[in-house]
Amino acid sequence: MPIHQPGKVLLHHIPLKFVHNRVAGGGRKSVDMSIPLVPFIDFLIVLVVFLLMSFSASGELVAQQPSITMPDAVNTQALDIAPIITIDARVITLDGMRVADYSTLAQTANIDRIEQLVQNLETLKRNWNMLHPSQPFDGSLIIQADKEVDYRVMKKIIFSASQAGYINVSFAVNGTGGGGGEGDEGGGE
Repeated sequence: MPIHQPGKVLLHHIPLKFVHNRVAGGGRKSVDMSIPLVPFIDFLIVLVVFLLMSFSASGELVAQQPSITMPDAVNTQALDIAPIITIDARVITLDGMRVADYSTLAQTANIDRIEQLVQNLETLKRNWNMLHPSQPFDGSLIIQADKEVDYRVMKKIIFSASQAGYINVSFAVNGTGGGGGEGDEGGGE
């Protein structure tokens, strides 16, 4: 018996034409497509877990920065959604974007406008007015500051915010309980 070169022999001996076309690879594609459900279910589970982890039922709006030690307060109120100015020992940010250096602002006692902060706040105000044309602008702003912040810096920031039309200023604090607050973050005017 001679030795033959190996090849595809499975189902080649069946005399039916459609089987021969399928085995040889000449058949048409199937009209029925199956949807792979396992990857789809995995994706949905990951999405649900992500949404559950990022959802905060307590209404906490301000995530405390690790470089900031916020002051404690007994009487607190829940904060509303508003732009957040963060002040630490190095930099001042508005919603995470740098607007000024702390050391530069702390050098003088003069109450000067922080131009970058005023411009960014005015832009946020214009955007709010375009999104809510029938509602009056309430001028809400949240300040999250380290408890060791120099008062001169705080005065310059509040002055700049008032120049941009933000007159309803709240401070983010650590709620110590016992007061009217419901969460760890609160604000006071």
